[in-house]
Amino acid sequence: MEVNQNEEVIEVFGKRIQRCYGCFIAYHLKDMYLGEDVTFFCENCRDETMFHFDQFARLLDISKLKEVADEHHH
Repeated sequence: MEVNQNEEVIEVFGKRIQRCYGCFIAYHLKDMYLGEDVTFFCENCRDETMFHFDQFARLLDISKLKEVADEHHH
């Protein structure tokens, strides 16, 4: 049950909007790549050293995400 809840939180988190640091076009996080200096890049601006959202989302402490923290403040 917790795994499904975690996946749901990651899915919601992935819908956040972020501008690409290369071209400044806005994308959903789920479509972006994380650079080593914690900047996000789109498919066109990324390089081979960056991690896709699916990779770095698995390493997140989801208890720190706004999507989870907001639930505990109600």
